[in-house]
Parts: sequence; structure tokens; C-alpha cells
Amino acid sequence: MLLVAMTAHGKELVMMPRVVTWPAPAEESASPDYKLTVAGAPVFVYQSRVRAEILQNDGLWTHRRDCPGEQAAFAIFDVREPVVVTIKSSQPITSVMVLPARANVSATINADTVNFTLTKAQHVTVLFNGSAHRPLHLFVGEPEQDVPRPDDTNVVYFGPGTHTITEVQIKSGQTVYLAGGAVVKGVLRPGEAGEYNPKWKDTFFNGVLLNAAAVVNVRICGRGILDASLVPHPGRNMIGVHKSQHVKLSGITLRDAGNWNVHIHESADVEVDDLRIISGRLNSDGINSTNSRDVHVHRCFVRNHDDSIVAKTLVPDKPCEHIRVEDCVIWSDWGYALGVTYETWSPISDVQFRRCDVLAARHWVLGIHLSDGAMVSNVTFQDIEVADLKMAGKRSNMPDEPKLIRMVVQKDVWGHDSTRGHVRDITIEHITVDGVKLPESEFIGADAAHGIENVAIRDIHLRGHSPVADITALGGTTNEFVHGLRVLPL
Repeated sequence: MLLVAMTAHGKELVMMPRVVTWPAPAEESASPDYKLTVAGAPVFVYQSRVRAEILQNDGLWTHRRDCPGEQAAFAIFDVREPVVVTIKSSQPITSVMVLPARANVSATINADTVNFTLTKAQHVTVLFNGSAHRPLHLFVGEPEQDVPRPDDTNVVYFGPGTHTITEVQIKSGQTVYLAGGAVVKGVLRPGEAGEYNPKWKDTFFNGVLLNAAAVVNVRICGRGILDASLVPHPGRNMIGVHKSQHVKLSGITLRDAGNWNVHIHESADVEVDDLRIISGRLNSDGINSTNSRDVHVHRCFVRNHDDSIVAKTLVPDKPCEHIRVEDCVIWSDWGYALGVTYETWSPISDVQFRRCDVLAARHWVLGIHLSDGAMVSNVTFQDIEVADLKMAGKRSNMPDEPKLIRMVVQKDVWGHDSTRGHVRDITIEHITVDGVKLPESEFIGADAAHGIENVAIRDIHLRGHSPVADITALGGTTNEFVHGLRVLPL
């Protein structure tokens, strides 16, 4: 609601409210765990399945349609100035932690209620009683600007309430807008049986829910939710940007993807700003830039069950370059949190990850995993803060502990080339880790001609401790195909 006051000259002065909220559709079940108020206003708390149970088979690991999983809660609201957040839990609270640490939020506890102040719009996660189970993720944005009109002929408008779609083919110049309080659910076409893939021994339901293919000047935005819970795994990608230019994605929440969340492929000049992702099924990669250039990902929250924000190349002779990932918050339940991973058919260069926070990682925090024959070069990981990975809980199906850095050149099921490529000129600096010890790291080349070269490490440290002085102190494992791996002074 807008507030209207009068100036001394009798003119109306429109004042935005301190907090903007939206009622949820009647079909949504509120979280049984938490009640939330912000600046005294009630805010609906949604639910999402995370960490869905994995079914192992001879092909692609997958999920039964009725598989159980953990539950996480999340809420969506906008603020324009500092606000007091109050959370009432269904269980007694003995301790509380608000992440990321960089947000610098301190909370107070009174029996079953927590209070803290948010000084600005930022995505935070609240953990209770020392556990990463049943967290509350708060997606806090700035008030929207340039909200499109529902009657604009260049707008695909989803108003408050529940909607169903199979696929939306977006045209050049269009805006797809999901209003606050809208839940847009992907569904299969009537009679759709999917396509069985003998390599992976599974049935795929291919396609894209919001598809921007061969278009220019497109925007997908709002404060609504795009939901794929009714699509079987492995199913539709949530958002696809394919052979397109001048595309912006912002503000909406993506829930329970049946396959990749955001796939940016063979595209240029793409901005992903303040996108919120929460997915619990395998292959639900967060934001993948493949064979693309000039992609800027910033202020996003990604919780998913595969690589979170990474660069790849899926086709030959088309490089991936000039990728910027900044000011993002990651909760990684599977795979790499940040990096260059797996499919590497074409060169990948000039990729930067800066000022990001990793709240949880049950496999690998930072890394490069080269499976094909291309060169990966000039990749920077800078000013990354990593929470205590022990809080994330033990991973299923994997016996080893999470690693801070994993850089490998090796053949695997995702690679296609007959020979491997090469990694060189990598910078990893100003990495802060919480906990009692640094997770281990590894750097493994394939052979003398396909190795890792010139990796500069500077200022990796446990919070409150001095930076590591050498690879041994880092807990790093290397082989003879790694050259120029250096720990530099500050």
C-alpha cells in the first residue's frame, strides 16, 4: 500500500511503505515451523522440498515421483529501510545463527521467538539450534522499479494466484512478469510420455518453462514464484536463454526444478540480478553459462542439488568468456558451489567469482573440473566467505569430506572428447572459512600434456587465524602434472 502525505505547498507526496509483502495463493500451505513478521507486518512463509532422496540406478541417478525429502521454509518481501524481523518457531529455540556472516546480523532469543534488525535488502538464512535442517531462507529485495502494466501488449503477465503452463515461448521485446503472490506451475502436456534415453537409462521430459530462444531485448522479472514440482525428474529446465542477446532475469523465485534452473547458452549481454533459487532434486544446476559471453550474475541466492553457479561449454568452437559472478549467496547440497565444471568442449576464459558467500557445501566449494579437450584459463575466485561446512550435515552416497578447492583434469561420463584439455592462470585469494579447520583441497592433472599450470593462492585462512603459508598447511593434494602452484604472501 502506498502512503500519501501533503507537502507544505499542498501537493501530494507519495511515500513507499517500509516493507512490501504479498499474500500467497490459497493453494499454498504455510510452513508449520515458523511465523514471520517484518516491521510489524505478517509475511507468508512458504515451503520447499530440498535434498530429495536419491534413487541410484545403472544410468543417471534420479528420484521416485513420491520420494521423500527435507523441508526448508522461505519468505519473500521487499524493504526500503532498516526493519525489525520477528520469527516465532513451533519449537523451543536454544540458539540461532543468521548467515552469511558478512551480513553482520545479530539476533536475540526469547523462548520460541527470535528478533533481529535488517539494515538493508539482502538474502539471509536463519539456522536454529545448531542445525542446518529446516532452515528459514529470507529473500529480501529492494522495492521494484519499472513494474510493467498488465494490459501492455508486450507483457506476458501472471497476476497473484496459481497458474499452470507447459512452456512459454518468449518473443523479442517482451517482458514476462510474475507479480508478487503469483505461483506459476509447470506441467506436462496432456498425454506427454517423455523420451527414454538408453545412455542414462531414464525418461526425460525435455523443454523449458520460460524459453527465450533466438530473441533480443527480453526481461523476466517480478516477485512471484516459478514452480516445477509437478514436472517429473529429469524434466524441464526452468528458464532458458538460447542464442539471444540483451536479456535480464531478476527478482523471481524458482522452486523445485526438475532439471537445470537457468541455462544461458550461446548468448551475450545477459544479466541475472537478484534471482532466488531453491531446489532439491538432482541436476537442478543453479545458473549455468554455457558457450556464452558477457554474462553478469549478481545479488542472487542459489540453493540447489547440483552445481550452483558455473561456466561450461556444451558445443565445440564457441568459447565461454567474460563471465562475472558477484555478491551471491550459495547453499550447495551437491556438486560445485562456484566454478568451471565438467563439459568443456570449447575454451573458457575470463571468469570471475567475487564477494560471494557459501553457506553450505557437501561436495566442493570452489573448483575447476575439466572433462573435455579445451583450455580453461584466467579464472578468479576472490573475496569468498565460507561457513562452517560441518553444519551442512553428512552427504549421502559420497564417503569423503567436502573440499574447499577441487581442481581436476580427468575423463568422466560428462566428457565427450577423446583427449583432455589444460588449466592455467588461476587466482584464488582472500578466502575466509569458518570452523575449527580448513577443509582439504586437491589439484590433479591428467598427464604431462594435460595438466594444471600457474595457480596463485593468496590469503586463505580460518576466520581469526593467519593465512596458510604453503600447500601443506592448506591440506592440498597434488600430482606430478601440476606446475606453478604457489601460495603467495599478502
